[in-house]
Amino acid sequence: MLNITSAMKQINKHFVNLFMILLLPPIIFESGYNMQTKPFFKNIGSVFAYSFLGTFIAIFASSIMFYFSAKFTPDSWQPDFTLKESFALGSLISATDPVAVLAIFKEMDADVNLYSIVFGESIFNDAIGIVMYETVKELGKDETKSFGAEILEALITFTIIFVGSLAIGIVSALIVAFI
Repeated sequence: MLNITSAMKQINKHFVNLFMILLLPPIIFESGYNMQTKPFFKNIGSVFAYSFLGTFIAIFASSIMFYFSAKFTPDSWQPDFTLKESFALGSLISATDPVAVLAIFKEMDADVNLYSIVFGESIFNDAIGIVMYETVKELGKDETKSFGAEILEALITFTIIFVGSLAIGIVSALIVAFI
């Protein structure tokens, strides 16, 4: 049984790497390539406000609800989860995907500013959810650190990963555009 479990973990690890390296970048590239840039950059402040603030509120609210729902339900219905596990789940489920809303906006010829805000928010909240999950997953591994030090390290790690990913994306897009 142990060999099957370790084999499944290896398969899962390789699938995650395959998805992150080979499948996700073309999807994001196509989305960015086909968007209208002028309304997007005109509303970049609103896009960032909605994506960062909205996603963090959604992560926090869903994580806290999940954590306390386990505390107040009978033990036979739901096992107890730690705050780390609750925030990992919250970061996974908080990134909304408004594909249907964007399709309806296109059919209705909705305002381009509204469309670009919702589109931009959906792109960034996916990235925020992925980075937040990876950040939360790394919390608690070093038991010598205090809670405040871990939160500060998590914020720094989140910022470095997010800004680094954004920089890599911008440089890659400029190289592809030049070619």
